[in-house]
Amino acid sequence: MWSRRFAVMLVLVAGFGLPVHVADAQGGLSAAVEWLRTQQGPDGGFSTGFSEGSDPGATADAILAIASAGEDPSTWTAEGTSPLTYLSTYAADIGSPGLAAKLVLAVVAAGQDPRQFGDLSLVELVLAGFDPATGLFGGGPYDSALCVLALLAVDEPLPAGSIPAMVAAMLPDGSYAFNGDMTPGGGDSNTTALVVQALLAAGEGAEVSPSFAYFRQNQNADGGWTYQKPSAFGEDTDANSTALVIQALLAGGQNLSEWGHPTRALEALQQPGGAFGFNAAMPGDNFLATVQAIPALAGFDLTDVPRLPAAFASRGVSSQMLLITTLVVIAAVLAASAILGGSKDTQT
Repeated sequence: MWSRRFAVMLVLVAGFGLPVHVADAQGGLSAAVEWLRTQQGPDGGFSTGFSEGSDPGATADAILAIASAGEDPSTWTAEGTSPLTYLSTYAADIGSPGLAAKLVLAVVAAGQDPRQFGDLSLVELVLAGFDPATGLFGGGPYDSALCVLALLAVDEPLPAGSIPAMVAAMLPDGSYAFNGDMTPGGGDSNTTALVVQALLAAGEGAEVSPSFAYFRQNQNADGGWTYQKPSAFGEDTDANSTALVIQALLAGGQNLSEWGHPTRALEALQQPGGAFGFNAAMPGDNFLATVQAIPALAGFDLTDVPRLPAAFASRGVSSQMLLITTLVVIAAVLAASAILGGSKDTQT
């Protein structure tokens, strides 16, 4: 009897002592992270899944996903090379301020300095993309949102006029268009979700209410979102749009249960191997859908980026403490079992 109890307690305690992604190996987040690990290229980077070879933007997305899941991206190596090493090799070739901003977010999430990365300053590349005439970065609101998030993540002062210009790009329905097109109906959920996170990070929470109303108006019956409505390309819930809007809701402190639990719509798109499909009509492992889904499932949004290094560092410490606690408890159970066993022998 006591040996059976001991065995049960040992299994339970050992389970609690493991990191989350090991103890919950059947969980959707854990499965997605494990699938992502199989996609790393020999140069340390990640491909978009649509072309051969690693891609800086896809690699930055992967780093954000890895860090949001509580792991240190610098420990993910292929042939001794991490995704951060890959990015530092190609950083000098980046011409887009939006891509530079994405790299800033990834480097900050990994606990490194984007001002001294690959012998250059990614922050300077972002600032160089600002147009004082329009008040926007790069190609419009999408790039601007990424750039604002990146600069705020490193406590860099925003260029004068950048926030008013972004707010002014809002369409009447509360949405934002990728390139700033002000034609009614031109807004999309992805750009809107990024802008909402940027405005919240900048302390402009009063400006996002119309965008939340837009999310309500365009939410699908299953709780998820598509890129744009109306759309000639289909309006099925897709993983990327749903994950981005979930992140915007999290940044705004929204209760997801009051939005019909949109994470369920996201989880429904997970494939048997752990990756996510783009939408129900296009099943199959999709890299870009997966790296977008992981942060949302982990409860992470882009306003959280500066806090990520401390989060995975503390997780490592917590895992060590759990292991020590596990060993102590096992020793106590063994001792108790020995004492009780000895007592029973004495009585008989």
